Amino acid sequence: MKAYQFSAEQIAAVSAALFLEVLSTEFSRQVGAVARAGWTPASRLGEGGLDLSAEEQAACLARAGAFFGAPELFKERPPSTFGEAVGAIGAAIEKQLQFFRFTAAGGHGRDFDHPADRIFGEAAALANLLYGRRRIVSLVAPHSLIGFSLSVLAPNLLGLPSIDARNLAPEELQKMLSFGDAVVATPSLWRYLLAQGVKAPDNAMAVTFGEALSPELSAEIRKAGYGAQREIYGSTESGLVGWRDTPSDPFALFEFWRRGGERLIRTSPSGATAAVDPMDFMNWESERRFRLAGRRDGAVQIGGVNAFPEDIAARIAEHPAVAACDVSLSRHAGGIDRLVATITLASGSPNESVARSIDAWCRTRLRPHERPRVYNYLEDSRK
Repeated sequence: MKAYQFSAEQIAAVSAALFLEVLSTEFSRQVGAVARAGWTPASRLGEGGLDLSAEEQAACLARAGAFFGAPELFKERPPSTFGEAVGAIGAAIEKQLQFFRFTAAGGHGRDFDHPADRIFGEAAALANLLYGRRRIVSLVAPHSLIGFSLSVLAPNLLGLPSIDARNLAPEELQKMLSFGDAVVATPSLWRYLLAQGVKAPDNAMAVTFGEALSPELSAEIRKAGYGAQREIYGSTESGLVGWRDTPSDPFALFEFWRRGGERLIRTSPSGATAAVDPMDFMNWESERRFRLAGRRDGAVQIGGVNAFPEDIAARIAEHPAVAACDVSLSRHAGGIDRLVATITLASGSPNESVARSIDAWCRTRLRPHERPRVYNYLEDSRK
């Protein structure tokens, strides 16, 4: 759609985030901030540049092309530099952009295609919530569905600068914040910022999504000077759904949704409608206002990323020393939620050797957000 243009810098930022995700999830390779900062348009994808293997290049390019609705873009003529890849994506967008493809964080690689006009409509709704801001300062990656709309699309619509502050130290962030900023971060990131003493300048707004904003954290954000708050609710599967100003309020549906019994009805810009099963159970207070009542798929949020306790427990139980495992979420008011694993050993009593072995097992088979922070060990009572 011609009304929505992306600069080369924006395409590069989104593509880099996608590359890093692919390298982490598919190849267990972590690229540090310093190395990432060295990626320029002239950087070769292979040796001497990004240092990607042929397999890594193919996977990263496929993901970046698919995000912008061009999954076949690099199959015949793969680029040799990062800048060539960005340019090819930009040309594909100019030619035709029909959909975006987002991958659910922590969702075992599930991809979801969303028509471009719907995503643009969601961005317009977010732009209304951000109206009056002078800058968008984002501490979230720009390649998630909500992160993309908040840090790229909505600022473009409003004609506002969007600043990627992910690599700024707290003191650097504090110095660069100014009157009228909207700061975008997940609740976990907000806890970190507050712990580091980051205060708000006059007329600043706190924007959050990805996990529930607790009343305690909301109060701490206000104490830090962020008098205006916006909490955005949605999912990779369904798109943006609702918003609210404070945890004491119910969420309000965005205008393109309406309640349809236990389902949600989405109206597209074309006028077409579709029924959607929301990712969470909803307690309705009116036809357009609701409160969340837990995930339908059993997922929990760790740092804004989905984790599935039953699946995690099953993978831990594959360890030879484990007879059974249960993983649960431990919630802390105003603190960070964490996973707790209760492990029944196949034989013997808990000891340091077994604990180290299970910890090593989890580090190689679970992603960082899936790893329990507390382990409780039990002997098998059946023996």
